[in-house]
Amino acid sequence: MFGGKAAVGILRSRNLSLLIKRREYPGDPWSGNIAFPGGHIKNGESIQQGLLREISEEVNLELVENQIVEALQLVTPFRAPDLIVYPFVLDVEDLSSAKPGPEVAEIKVVNLMEYRRATQPQNGFPALDYGGWIVWGLTYRIITGYLGIKP
Repeated sequence: MFGGKAAVGILRSRNLSLLIKRREYPGDPWSGNIAFPGGHIKNGESIQQGLLREISEEVNLELVENQIVEALQLVTPFRAPDLIVYPFVLDVEDLSSAKPGPEVAEIKVVNLMEYRRATQPQNGFPALDYGGWIVWGLTYRIITGYLGIKP
């Protein structure tokens, strides 16, 4: 059901990055979660093209491929082992013009290094707290890998 390929972007502007809170939808296992902008890659798209399209749809930023500066280690959600997620780091001049698209409830700009260790309230999994936004699961794994934080 959730197989295929997806891409997410750590949008980096100096020491700040952008997190999104996904809108809640029935049947969506990631409904309401905190994440990086991104999503499924469509047939005929390169991973990078799909990433840029998803960023545009979710946070209304028009970025180009040369802003992709790093590809991180591929990850797979535990709830969707057939889905391969390609995380990328993108350099962005300014995050202040980002606005939530239809799939996004809220946007928050944070310094990824300024977290508190936390526990996800519903399942007890390790998490990071960014001013009340609890990051766990796949996004937690991407951030800890990117920052070199020991889980």
